[in-house]
Order: sequence, then C-alpha cells, then structure tokens
Amino acid sequence: MKKVKTVFTAGLAALSLATFASNCPQLSGNFTIGASESSDFTTISQAVEAITCGGVTGPVVFSIENGTYKEKINFSSVLGASALNTVLFESKSGTNTDVVLTYAATDATVVRNGTSYVSFENLTIDHGNGTYGNCMRIDGKSSHINFNGVVFEGVETARTGSADAAVFFTSNSPKTNITFLDCEVNNGSIGICKGGRSANELDTKTSINGTLFFNQYEAAVALSNEDAPQLTNNVFTSLSVCDKFKAISLSDVSNQMVVSNNIVNAVHGEAGVVVNNCSAQASGLGQITFNSITVGGQKKATGILLSGTSDNHVLNYNRVKLMMNGDVANRQAYYSNTSVGRNVNMMNNIFYDLNSGSYTIVGNTYKDMNNQLPSQSNPDMIISANGISVEKVEIIR
Repeated sequence: MKKVKTVFTAGLAALSLATFASNCPQLSGNFTIGASESSDFTTISQAVEAITCGGVTGPVVFSIENGTYKEKINFSSVLGASALNTVLFESKSGTNTDVVLTYAATDATVVRNGTSYVSFENLTIDHGNGTYGNCMRIDGKSSHINFNGVVFEGVETARTGSADAAVFFTSNSPKTNITFLDCEVNNGSIGICKGGRSANELDTKTSINGTLFFNQYEAAVALSNEDAPQLTNNVFTSLSVCDKFKAISLSDVSNQMVVSNNIVNAVHGEAGVVVNNCSAQASGLGQITFNSITVGGQKKATGILLSGTSDNHVLNYNRVKLMMNGDVANRQAYYSNTSVGRNVNMMNNIFYDLNSGSYTIVGNTYKDMNNQLPSQSNPDMIISANGISVEKVEIIR
C-alpha cells in the first residue's frame, strides 16, 4: 500500500475534517483507485476527499481499476486547480464500461458544487436504477469541465423536467467551458439540460461533439441562456411517445451558435431542431447546417422550427424527412418559421416525406444570397430558385 493512502487514511481516522484540513497532503501526479494492494485509494470518494481537503500543486490523474463502485460522490472546489493543475478521473483500462460509478438511493450519483478543472474520461456514471434524479448534477460557479468517452445511464422515466435529466447544470451560477466529446447519454427526461442564469448572465463555450443520445423522453439536449454553443456530429435516437419530444431545444441563445452534422431519428417526435428567441449577428450568422432529421409526431411534426425572435441564421444543406404517422395532412412542416426575426437564409436543403398528403414549408422570411422568397410557401415551388428541393408543398391557411 502506498504512502499517500496510509497518510490519508490515518489522518481521517485521527482527526475531524475541520482540524485535518491544514494537514492534508497536497497532491500532484498519478494515483490509482481500486481494490488492489498497490492502489492509493480504495474508493473514488476517498480520492475526492483527498483533493478537496488538501488541494493540488500540479496536474493530478486518478486511474480507476476495473469494477463497479457503489457510492455517491460529492465534489466541492479544489484548491490549486487551474488550467495547468487539472484533475482527471479515468478508467485505468481506457474502456468506459470497465469502471461503473453507480448510486440509486439519492437524487444524483455525482454532485459537483463550484468544482472547476476536474474532468472525467472513459468511465460510466450510472443512475439507471434510481426512481428519480440525475447521473450528474453540476451546481455553483463551474468551468473547464471535460467529459471524454463517458457513458451516462439516466433513469428510465416518462417524466419531464430537469430533475430527472441524465446530466443537469443548474442555472444559479455561470458554467463556462463545458465539453462533451464522444460520450453516450442514455435515458433520462432530458439527456443534457443546461442553461445560464439569465439573458444578462449567459453560460459560455458549451461544446457537445460526437455524442450518442438514446431514448430521452422530453428532449435529448435542452440549452437556454447560452452564448454561441456548438452541437456537432451527434446522433439523437428516441422512441419516446411524448408528443412534445424535441431532439435539440435551444432557447435564448445569443450569437453564432453552430448546429451541424447531427443525425436525428425521432419517429414519434414533435421536432428535430427548435430555435426559440435565438439571435445571432448579421456579421456572424447562426449555423444550422448539414443535419439529417427524421421526425413523425402523432400530433405535430416539424423538422426545423424557429419561434420567438430568432434573427440572422443560415439553414443550409439539411435533409428533413417526415415519417408516416396518424396525422398525415395537418400541422406538419419541414421548416416552420413563426419567429418575428429576420434574415434567415436557406440554400440546398432537401425535404422529403413518406406520407401521401401534402406538407408545408412556411415562414415569414427566408431567402438566399440572390432571391427573396414570398412570406408564405408558393405551391408551385417544387424546386425553387434558392435551391430548396421539395417533394410536396402547400400553403397553410
């Protein structure tokens, strides 16, 4: 058994946390968590207590041995953590199914409060056996958090709202520089639920890339009060029968958001991409591009929906398909713009349906660089001057 485990365990046994704080060893370097004799910490909780008690003086990596760790983890701020002195928890094998952190008897498996520069890589965080709650809840002012190759197993529930989201960022303080890369998010009312405090205190630099979302009930990603988030190369698949299901829901997003190269397959879903009160700048248009969207809601189905005040966006090279469903003639649209916003540019989209009825492209403004189209869809516009390819179109009356 290594010295750090001996020192830390002895200190905890001999002293209360308050008196021990000044005597905790400051950590730097590589450590092992697990049941082997050579490990530095037996549980993940012990390692978390060590860094929150003593802080860090350099980069710290905790390599976790294979196994299932049934424990609730509570993080707070880590003294000394910075862009140079980062903290990483990772599976020792590099395989995310080899290390499973699970807890079902409380509202979240992992709770982080004001924790920055602490990241996770190639492990599973499970709350699937819980009746409610989150895999991870991030509270307080937090920044520079990376999730790389992490599997989140949320509760299987037909509920809505953030309380049962797989990953939930509270809005009480700013959350900046948050990255999900090549992760997997299963179940939950919402896959990732995140939003800034207000329009005057936006979350910034949120990136979700290469992540698989499966079987969320209400929404896969719900972001609000964000500055220029990026959602790229993700796959969204849901069999949810919730008639309000939205794969990507963006509300009150400012500046140049990027929603690109995503695949949405929601055969019962209401909408693929929803953009509400999201305005970019004329000098830096919001990008909704190269997405493949399949939706087929029983009450309403819209591939891309703009609402509220949503200015200055480009909708290019998207493929939207409407599926067979119980309402083949009404309340369906490849693209619907009920927004009072302006300067929405569309080029080279392909719209396709598997139904026998007529469907709609409708909007108050949409144009390309050469042509201004009418305020409502033209029923003769099978292949329009702006490059929109349509199988069937009709005017909504």
